[in-house]
Amino acid sequence: PAAPGPCQRFHGRCGQNVALAAEGLGAARVSGYCHGLVFSRSHLRPGELFEVRIEALDERWAGSLRVGLTALPPPGPPAL
Repeated sequence: PAAPGPCQRFHGRCGQNVALAAEGLGAARVSGYCHGLVFSRSHLRPGELFEVRIEALDERWAGSLRVGLTALPPPGPPAL
């Protein structure tokens, strides 16, 4: 694996039910069960590792977390 780089931050373009925090280092769902997409601000280098940390659960929701990777930049309008 590649040597650790600086912490990944979230891109400002995110789903309408997401609030970014800590200068892009954190994200939280604020409403609803959809429109919760987030993107990293920069691309991953080949072999670079990343971590997804769940810091809190909301008992109102049952479901799953989906993680995907893309080589494309975040889409522009309309809202995600």
